[in-house]
Amino acid sequence: MHIRWKWLVVWGGLPLFLLGLLALMGGCLFLSLAVVLGEEGWGAGTGLVWFLFLVVALGGGGITLVHGLRSLSGIPSRPLRLPPIWGLGGSFFLALVVGIGVRSVDLCLPVGFPPLFVAATFLPPLVAVAWMVDHRPGRLTGRRAAVAFVAGATVSVVLALLLEVLLPSLVLALVWGLADLVLPAIDGLLQALAGGDVAAALTSPGFLFAMVQLAVIAPLVEEFVKPLVTLPLLGRLERPRDALLLGAVAGAGFAALENAVYAGFGLSVWAGILLVRAIGAAIHPLGAGLTAMGWHGLLRRRPGAGRRWLERYGLAVGIHALWNGGSLLVLTLSGANFFGSPPPEVDVLGVTAGGVLLALLAVEGAAVWIGARALSRRLLPEEAAPSELAGRAVERAIALWAFVCLLVLVPVGLAALRSAWWGGG
Repeated sequence: MHIRWKWLVVWGGLPLFLLGLLALMGGCLFLSLAVVLGEEGWGAGTGLVWFLFLVVALGGGGITLVHGLRSLSGIPSRPLRLPPIWGLGGSFFLALVVGIGVRSVDLCLPVGFPPLFVAATFLPPLVAVAWMVDHRPGRLTGRRAAVAFVAGATVSVVLALLLEVLLPSLVLALVWGLADLVLPAIDGLLQALAGGDVAAALTSPGFLFAMVQLAVIAPLVEEFVKPLVTLPLLGRLERPRDALLLGAVAGAGFAALENAVYAGFGLSVWAGILLVRAIGAAIHPLGAGLTAMGWHGLLRRRPGAGRRWLERYGLAVGIHALWNGGSLLVLTLSGANFFGSPPPEVDVLGVTAGGVLLALLAVEGAAVWIGARALSRRLLPEEAAPSELAGRAVERAIALWAFVCLLVLVPVGLAALRSAWWGGG
């Protein structure tokens, strides 16, 4: 890496680390005053936000700062070594079970729950990375992986937030006619869910707006911005597999913070949200890895690199869109159970539509895990040319699988919509 990029890493990690120190001192002071004054500290939500910020700022900034300084000092970095998959996966389920127990009995809730919550949000993406690395990290070093993970959880998230939320909000604010349409539509969707009316929720304009946002805008934006933080390194990597793994680590950092945001907003059902997202934990790493491979070909000026970038980016967007669309259907069909009275059963071929869609998400998630491992193994550098051709065959197989899932998902969604419509009417 060029020295200016090393300095950029240092100067990027320093303010983040200082913010973490301020958060640590402020939190300790707040707790001390609460103890002295005999007050009840802070609630679980406040403690959760504080601890999450502390992990990202103090931990992420410290990691970035230390590795940047070590790189400037010429200290070599060792190949990435991750704990065994069973250890990471077991830790996730342990954090989930203990976290549920802590919340149910209010045992040291403000202090005990946030670490368990953060561990449960960060571990599934790390399992996906370990699954793809498969004890063969190639040129992926611990330093590069750590910086890419932190950058994916900070820089990529900020870029996605700007492009997904702030810009559409600005457009709606400037074009008042659109705001007058969108805001009441979203309000109608929430009211339908609160009243347990699935039919009204599925047929509301708010549902369509949410589907466009989650299944179109979000995949297009996120699959583009996630691997951007790896561009300074990609051109220096020789093998496509190294680019795949580096992009996957950045995608894992993005997924970890996204898990925390989703589970934090749905704190009452946080464990269920994290379990569903754990099924698809390999989607963000695989998508970012595919697009990073496309950028790698462009930076290395390989023949047909532009077409290959478009194919890989399109594949990443398609997988992401399929997952988000199915997740939205599942959450909408079951949303009335969370917000209001239980809705009438919606059956597809005698099976609850929510159960069918959840099963499809499980199939999709399993296929992504299998495809990510297969692609990583096919790109191993023992025989460069055959591995590259085999890697392309795996990509085509993943694309074909995604198309088949789409053919199944759309009719099931339409059947659920029709059943809910007639059941509600």
